Order: sequence, then C-alpha cells, then structure tokens
Amino acid sequence: MMGRSHSLSGTTAWSAAGALAPTLAHARLGTPVLVAGLLSTAGASLLPDLDHPGGTIANTFGPVSRAVAHTVHRISGGHREATHSMLFAALAFSASSAAIRYGHAGAGLAVLFLLYAFGFRALRMPRGIVIATAAAATVGAGFALHGDYGWLPYSVGAGVLTHLAGDCLTRQGCPLLWPIPARFRIPVIQRTGNAVENWAFAPAFALATAALLAPHVWTSLHAAH
Repeated sequence: MMGRSHSLSGTTAWSAAGALAPTLAHARLGTPVLVAGLLSTAGASLLPDLDHPGGTIANTFGPVSRAVAHTVHRISGGHREATHSMLFAALAFSASSAAIRYGHAGAGLAVLFLLYAFGFRALRMPRGIVIATAAAATVGAGFALHGDYGWLPYSVGAGVLTHLAGDCLTRQGCPLLWPIPARFRIPVIQRTGNAVENWAFAPAFALATAALLAPHVWTSLHAAH
C-alpha cells in the first residue's frame, strides 16, 4: 500500500507551495497555515483512495468509513477509476471550497479533522489514537488559524494531485481524463510497498519536505530573536 508515500508526497507538495509562495504570489505563508497545511495535505493525498474498501481511509473510522468506501467503490466503477482523475481533483477542490465559503463556521474545522485523521491513519496508528490525535490537532489549528481557512481548498487540491502523480508511476496508472478510459502511466513502481517505494521514494519525500521547510524555520527562529 502507498498510503505513507502518498502522505509524504503531500507534505512535500505543501512545503514546496510554502517555499514558492513569496515568489509566485508575493506573500509568505504564515507558520500556522504552513503547519496546518502540512497535515491537511498529507490527509488530502489519500482522498482518491475513497474508492478502495481496504485502503487507509476505509479503515480510519471503522464501519462508517468502510461503508463510505464500498459505496464510492461501486459508484466510481472500482479502484483507480473515477476518483483517480482530474475531474475528481476539481470536485474535491470545489467541494472543500464550497464547505469553507458557504458552510457553518465549524466547516473548516470539520474538514481539517477528517484530513488529519486520514493522515495519522496512514502512519498505522491505532484508530482510537488517530481520532484523539486528530481532534487535538484540529483544536490547536482552530486556535492558531483564527478562522482563516481560505487556503484549505488548495491544500486539498495539492494532495489529490500528488496522489494522482504517484499512482501514475505504477503499472496500473490512472485514467486522468475519466470518463475517457485511457490510462496514464510511467511504471517506475512495479508493485506498491516494494523496495523502491519504501527505501527510495518515501525517504526522498521526507528529505525534500525537510529541505523545503528549513529556510522558513531558519527565518522564524531569527525573527523570534
């Protein structure tokens, strides 16, 4: 299973966004947004696997999440079908954006909690610890962010896109232009969970995340002094 690699690729994508933001948008992501986004993008990078009844998301909240995964599996046409497409990425971005814009004040926190739970579950933590840790992280984010969740749909979009990119490196590939059935693949990973994924991709993502975050941490430490 590529759950851990997907989550790490999500943190790398958000770290890259934090590093590029001053150049592309002339605005630096604040530390609360950067940290909250690392966790949310890690969780969002698992969203395409909503179609996998045996995947990380399906096992996050027990029977409830498994029922959702089985339903999505049937509706989407099976694993790595509709939810592994650019259309799904657009829908995920739009749905999270609508929740933030039109939902109750707690909608942002609800989205964060779900994403945090998915991300922590990818670390193979027990379900009870996952829920407690995700809840604590959500409360902390709520205090730190002061109601600023406008960045969250971009975190969701980045997570989904990194998942699609990762799955395109496997033999099965992804139907990025679904419902057009053509699959896009560069089969670098012949089997998920193999040595290439565990000993090359996952450590590379972790190191890339640390390298991208280092300038922000350095700047923050100097500003504190």
